[in-house]
Amino acid sequence: MSLNLSRTVLVGIAVLVVGAVTVLGAGRAGADAGGELIHRPVGAEESNIYARMLRLSAAGEAPGRLLMTFERDNPTGGPIELLIKSSDDDGKSWSTLSTVADERTGPGRPVSRMWQPHLFEFPHRLGDHPAGTIMLVANLVPADGSVTEFFSWYSHDHGRTWTPGEVIQRGGTFGRGIWEPHLVLDTKGRLQMYFADERSAPEHSQMIVHVTSTDGGRSWGPVQRDVASALPGDRPGMPTVARMGQRGDFVLSYEICGRAHCAVHVKRSADGARWGSAADLGDQVITADGRYAGHSPVVTWVPTGDRTGQLVLASQHVFNTVGDDFAPEEYRILFTSDGRDLSRFWDWSPAPWTVSNASPGCNANYSPHVMPAGPPGEVRLTAPTSVGDSGTCGEATGVASVGTLPFESAFGSRGQAGWIGYGGSWSVEDGVYRQQDGQGFPKAVTGSTGWTDYTVSSDVRLGATTIDAGLLARVTDPQEGPDSHHGYYAGLDPVNGRLFIARQDYAYQQLSSRAVPGGIARSAWHRLSLRVVDTKAGTELRAEFRPGAGDEVITLTASDPYSSFNSGMVGLRTHRGEAEFRTVSVRPAG
Repeated sequence: MSLNLSRTVLVGIAVLVVGAVTVLGAGRAGADAGGELIHRPVGAEESNIYARMLRLSAAGEAPGRLLMTFERDNPTGGPIELLIKSSDDDGKSWSTLSTVADERTGPGRPVSRMWQPHLFEFPHRLGDHPAGTIMLVANLVPADGSVTEFFSWYSHDHGRTWTPGEVIQRGGTFGRGIWEPHLVLDTKGRLQMYFADERSAPEHSQMIVHVTSTDGGRSWGPVQRDVASALPGDRPGMPTVARMGQRGDFVLSYEICGRAHCAVHVKRSADGARWGSAADLGDQVITADGRYAGHSPVVTWVPTGDRTGQLVLASQHVFNTVGDDFAPEEYRILFTSDGRDLSRFWDWSPAPWTVSNASPGCNANYSPHVMPAGPPGEVRLTAPTSVGDSGTCGEATGVASVGTLPFESAFGSRGQAGWIGYGGSWSVEDGVYRQQDGQGFPKAVTGSTGWTDYTVSSDVRLGATTIDAGLLARVTDPQEGPDSHHGYYAGLDPVNGRLFIARQDYAYQQLSSRAVPGGIARSAWHRLSLRVVDTKAGTELRAEFRPGAGDEVITLTASDPYSSFNSGMVGLRTHRGEAEFRTVSVRPAG
């Protein structure tokens, strides 16, 4: 838990934070894709956060069903239920499958708060529970906040009905509580529950710990410490665990609050139960271009094909090392890593959609959930997001290919999903990605800051007054403004009838240029590609231009002997004019 305060106060503090971001990000987020609402708040007193989702794999007659739940906090108190939403058409439509309540009686029962729910499907028999059993754990807290306790339920019919289980752990009030349970199987098939624990304060304000069950959650072993700082004020919390493939190592993600921005860290385990010295705080999730994750992380492993995959991590906030302020990509990106060395820089990619914080009553993007979406490299992001500019949080979701090669645009089916716009007015219509602002230097990017050698291609059509437009490669550290990124640019200049390649590093340097016989028609679709490859002599660039998308090929090469940019995303750019793009593809350079 981030702060030693009641949830009502926590939401109030988060509102102050996200309100500041609204001012910072005004005009940018509107260019990106929005999520698809799964749940709309019923009234002004309903606050929705902390979404959790899973895809059933051992469900018999319901394979592939998506189940999700989330926190629904009523600050006025009173009994509350967890909604279990389901989709049997891969997220195209959702319905409420069931509800889960505290059915116990007695003083303080049923509880008025059901926080931090977590869903877990048993892949094989555990104790008395067969494969396909779904276990739900939530943190139950009475109105006076005097107790925090993890309680379990089980479903043996794929989420339709639920049977109460046991109290797994019990903590005290705020400052002595337990928070954020997360379930995973270790290499021995034992059920591990990780959580944040304040019960050792003041020695440790908060730690990350786990307990072990060998009988499907009926009984649990002693508390084991995993992350416990030598500084009493440090607050490691919000743990999630992902295994890197069926036989790979495990990665634990968590925030460390008590320090600025609750920076996200990770640790590695070979067996999912032992994480080395608890005093080891792990490695920070930070990128080479100065973005770092902060607050409430969730990590997952996403297969990318050919027995490979990548770690994908979402966090509530994104900060910039320059000034430690919010990054331009606040609410808009995911962090990725191949997992081979967690001490190295991570990469980042545009998220499938941009969370909205337009409503001051919404704790937007708090503990967002990520999971594989099916095809290699595709990721589903689910998060609390503002519904309008004055309401509370709804829960929304969306899918896109994240940082995986080869890449093919999905403008026709998913619109702008997986793209970020920096300036301009970007939209998709009839499978065409349009930039319709006639001023400035707008750009839109996708892919991964970790991509190295590749060829990016697209069909391009220029507006009536456009000075130039084209393709970006190896983009990192993007901002709004002219040449405001690191990377290379292959542009079409209809004013002077030329094809050119340039280097952009918050400044502009032309590397090569070539006249196009007959000029460049503004009304026609043209095919443009840019290849970037590192050699011993430096970075070699090759642009190919097919006027009117015909058979004629005009080639232009350039060299950067300094190899200024070794990796980065792809992008589309316009200069003081409109442009249209379709069929964007990226292929590894052979």
